[in-house]
Amino acid sequence: MHWLWYLLKAVILAAGEGRRCRPLTQTRSKVMLSVRNRPIMEHVIQALAAKGVRDLVVVVGYQKERIMNYFGDGVHYGVKIEYVVQEEQLGTADALSKARPHVDGSILVVNGDNLVDKRAIDDVLMAEGENVILAALREHAGDYGVLTVVGGKVTKILEKPGRPCAGILNTGVYRFGPEIFEEIPKTPISERGSYELTQTIAHMIEEGRDVRARITDGLWADAVFAWDLLEANSSILDIGEPRVKGEIEEGVRLRGQVEIGEGSVVMSGSYIVGPVSIGKNCELGPNVTILPTTSVGDSVKVGSHTEIRNSIIMNGARIGAGAIITNSIFGASTRFGDHLTVESGEAVVPIEDEFHRAEFGAVVADNVIVGGRVLMHPGTMVGTGSKIGSGTEIRGWIERGSRVI
Repeated sequence: MHWLWYLLKAVILAAGEGRRCRPLTQTRSKVMLSVRNRPIMEHVIQALAAKGVRDLVVVVGYQKERIMNYFGDGVHYGVKIEYVVQEEQLGTADALSKARPHVDGSILVVNGDNLVDKRAIDDVLMAEGENVILAALREHAGDYGVLTVVGGKVTKILEKPGRPCAGILNTGVYRFGPEIFEEIPKTPISERGSYELTQTIAHMIEEGRDVRARITDGLWADAVFAWDLLEANSSILDIGEPRVKGEIEEGVRLRGQVEIGEGSVVMSGSYIVGPVSIGKNCELGPNVTILPTTSVGDSVKVGSHTEIRNSIIMNGARIGAGAIITNSIFGASTRFGDHLTVESGEAVVPIEDEFHRAEFGAVVADNVIVGGRVLMHPGTMVGTGSKIGSGTEIRGWIERGSRVI
């Protein structure tokens, strides 16, 4: 069916906030979180375009202006984008229903906040059957739907079992025939008061409709919580051909896959071990060490003798001299004084009235100002616009707009 690729429209679901990725989603939706210095949804659009799917309908809601301003009409990405709005967050089935006036025939449905590559898109395009779920074999902590598959047919969907298990996971990438829009009104309401595509599909299966599963070996990654972005970032840093376009001063050592954007300067004595992605117009050093699976956004400044390992530093951040940063995420336009130390280790973090065990350093939201000689303990979460005084020691949740002295 390869000739149909160019006729298919793709619907990208991008209306939700991603509450479990707070505090990073206090100022942007989850689809706009940065992985390899680009929003997650940009990677999704590029994967679709690479397989010839260029007619896109994007369902937006939370922080919709930020999405629409960034992607525009899609011409920069070689696609055509139409936008529709889901005013209330009533679930994925309700979101898809908003696209109905803009599509006819079969469609692809993709979550804008899940990383996929062109291999995964190829698999769902090539699969047999009209209604297809792209699946992946994974061990996980119970945060995804699990499929029962017999002879390639899906016989049951267990939605988010809530306990550790392994199996065939629903990736949230689908190919549907046009009748999906007739099925959505039959979707039962969930316990959360929403209408979810998984329930629509479960109802289709109960009615005897043929729903197929295609297991992919392509890239699929999701960040359930903010710290999961680190794993997603590391999974995509190996994709593409690294390029060094910035200025590399004498005495800088680069090892492995390292990409450096235009206008960036890496000063003498610095040491960078890839995979590492550094954006445009950055200033690093002198004597900075950047270690594997780190992404540094555009217009970032990093002071001398600072070491950063397995971290995401978003656009416009400023990091002082002598910092040690490990397994952490720093939001846009953050400011950090000299001699910051971020410890990494196991922590228990409260998210959405539940406690989750994780291992990371700190997650710091946008526009946070941190003084000098600050120590952040493992599992530190700092809300947007907070100010942390010099010489302080912090751990746990720091609420949005807090002042710590």
